[in-house]
Amino acid sequence: MYREFLKAKDDFLAAASRTYESRIQTGTGGNLSVRIPGTDLMIVKPSGFSYGQCSEENITITDFQGNLQEGLYKPTRESTLHGNLYARYPKIGGIVHTHSPYSILISLNDRQLELITLHSQLKLKKPVKVVDVTTQAVTQEELPKVFKVLDTEPETAAIILKGHGIVAISSSAVKAGQIAELIEETAMIVWEQKKLRK
Repeated sequence: MYREFLKAKDDFLAAASRTYESRIQTGTGGNLSVRIPGTDLMIVKPSGFSYGQCSEENITITDFQGNLQEGLYKPTRESTLHGNLYARYPKIGGIVHTHSPYSILISLNDRQLELITLHSQLKLKKPVKVVDVTTQAVTQEELPKVFKVLDTEPETAAIILKGHGIVAISSSAVKAGQIAELIEETAMIVWEQKKLRK
C-alpha cells in the first residue's frame, strides 16, 4: 500500500502545482483529490490552503465519508462529493474542482458548454453538462443530480456546477486538471463569441 500511496501523493502534488500555475483557480478556493488505490481512502486538499500551498507537510487523508484519517488539517468541505464519486465509479482516480470564471459564466446562462473548438471536440467528445446545485458544497441530497449525468453518459469527463465551477474527473488528478484547463479555455472562447454576436 505504501507504494500506491507514494504514487497517489506524487499525482496529487503534481496536479496541485499545475492547476495553480495555470491560474484557473485563484485564492484558496477549489479542491483536489486522488484515490489511494486498493483502499477506501483519498488524499484531499486541506481546507483554507491554495493549490499553490499543497505540500508534503499538509497532506490530508480521509476515508470516502470525509473522515480525517491522517494529517493535521481539516479536509475540504467537498469531501462528500469526492468520496461518493470514488465509491460509485471505480475508474475515477483523481478529481479537480475549480471556480473558473468563464465556466461559471456559461453555467449561469446555458444548460451545457458547447464544444466549439476542434480540440475540445477531440478530447471531450460531448458537451459538458451544467448541474444545478443549490448548496455551496455538494451535499448528500444534491448527489443524485451529479450521478444522473455520470450514469447516463459514462464517457463524461466533467460537469459544471451551476454558479460554482468545474468538476473534472479522470484516471489521475493530473489528467483531471488538464481536462479542467481545456474546459475553461473552451468556456472563454464560447463566452467571447457570444459577446461578438451581440
